[in-house]
Parts: sequence; C-alpha cells; structure tokens
Amino acid sequence: MKDVKAMALNHEKVKKNTPFERQRTITGVCFLLPTIILVAVFIIWPLFQVFNLSFFEWNGVSSTKRFVGLSNYTTLSDLPGFWEMSWGTIVYAVGVTVFTIAISFLVALFLDKQGKARINRSFMRVLWFFPCLLSMAVVGILWRIMYNYNNGVINTVLKSLGLSPVNWLETYGVTRWAIIIASVWTQVGMCVVIFLAGLQAVPIELFEAAEIDGANSRQKLLRITIPMMAPSITINMLTTTIAAFKMYELPMIVSNGLPGYNTLLLTKKIYDLGFTSHDFGRGSALSVVLILVITIISLIQLFFLRKREEV
Repeated sequence: MKDVKAMALNHEKVKKNTPFERQRTITGVCFLLPTIILVAVFIIWPLFQVFNLSFFEWNGVSSTKRFVGLSNYTTLSDLPGFWEMSWGTIVYAVGVTVFTIAISFLVALFLDKQGKARINRSFMRVLWFFPCLLSMAVVGILWRIMYNYNNGVINTVLKSLGLSPVNWLETYGVTRWAIIIASVWTQVGMCVVIFLAGLQAVPIELFEAAEIDGANSRQKLLRITIPMMAPSITINMLTTTIAAFKMYELPMIVSNGLPGYNTLLLTKKIYDLGFTSHDFGRGSALSVVLILVITIISLIQLFFLRKREEV
C-alpha cells in the first residue's frame, strides 16, 4: 500500500515538472504580477507607512519626525468627543449592516417569487441597483436636499399628511438615523443582487420534497432557504460591515458630523487630524486602531458565519 502511495506521489511530481505545467505556472504568475504590484504599491506599502507614522510626531511637511513611541495611541482618548465619536461609529456601522441585510433579503425574496403577478425581475433589479452606481458625494447631496427642513421633499410630504416637519440635520438622535437611512439606500442594491444569485442557486428539488412532506412557506423559509443562503449572508455581512466602518463621504456631506459629535465618524476625525490639524501621528494611530477594530470584527463574523455554513 505504501509503495502504491509513493508511486502516486512520484507520478504527481513528474507531472508537475513537465514543460506544459511549468509554462502554465509561469503564465499564471505573469497574469497575477500586475495585481500583486498594484496591491503592494497602493495597499501594503501605505498600510506600512501609516503604521510607521503612528509612532512619530509629524506635521506632514517637515523633513524631520520626532519619535514618540505609543504616545499617539495613549492620547487618543484626550481628543474632544472621542468616546462619543467611537460610539457613534459603532452604532452607525451596526445600524447600516442590520438594516441593509434585513431589507435586501426581504427584497430578494420578493423579486425571486414566481407567479403571474410578479413584477419584471430584471427591471426591479435595475431600480434597486441604481443607487450603487452613484458616487457617495452625489448621494450625500441628494439626501441633504431631501432632508432640508424648509423645502425638502420629506418634510413636504409630512406637511401634506398633516404632520409636523422634522429637523433631520440638527436634532440629536434623529440625524444619526438620517445618515443610516441614506447609507442603507446605497448598500441595499448590491446585497439584493448577491442574495438573488444565492436564491437562484438553491435546488428546486428541495422545495418540491418539502411540499410533498407537507411543509408550509414559513418552514421552507427557515429550514431550506435561510440555511442554503448562508454563503450569501456571509458575503453580504462582511462587505457591508467593512463598508460601513470605512464610510466617509456620505455622512460628512449629509450632516458634517453635526449636531455636536453625534454623527462625526472616526473616518472624518482621521481626515481632520491629518489634513486640518496637521497631526499625522495621531491621525495614523487612529487609522491603525480603526483597521484593527474592522479586522477583529470581520474575523469574529467570519468565524461564526462559517460555522453556520457548516451546519
């Protein structure tokens, strides 16, 4: 038996050393090389520079840098409104992720529904995906106009219904939900497309067998659809959470962090520290902290969601 295994291994080694296999390997490396170079230049090297700068005091212009060790990290809590900004970033990211996943899943179920009264699925996909094609700056301007207290379309509708207008952009608590709603609007389309792809990959035989066994719609949803959609849920959860933590343009344009520090996210503070206060050291330290938080949360999500996929 051992001789057979040894012969098989030797056969594989010989196969891999053939001119064709070597040429194939070289071709694959050549195709990957441009991407590797771009990733190294625009992602890995900047990350290394940010990590390195977090240990120095530098104004971004001077040719000299003063090494301060962990001082930039230990003084982050001294920043005005730091804890309120941190809490606001977490609430924003959680809110965007939860509502985006929930709404997009329900929309995908509706669009995947068969029947004569079904709305044209391709047309509805385009409508839901359209916000994803707009830049965050454009979306921010659109929602800021709609949230305008005096003549915004949202308050105009409220007035026509006999309700009082809401000061969406200058009210504690309300403004945070305003930017969450705007962000969800931009994220739902991509998640709907991924969920629809997952739904269409579920074998129809499973539903037919469940119907024969007398399962109702709720049981089919809980026992077949959701478990089979686990990979799609994992992808959408990870991408949406990371995008929410990294969001910068939309909240800044819609509310500019007001009122107070209520909607001032850590990404905006990183920009202010580096390019307004010229404190690149603490700005880099805050960037490293945010990267670590995103990485830890993503790994935790990946661990639990992948376990769910194996069930």
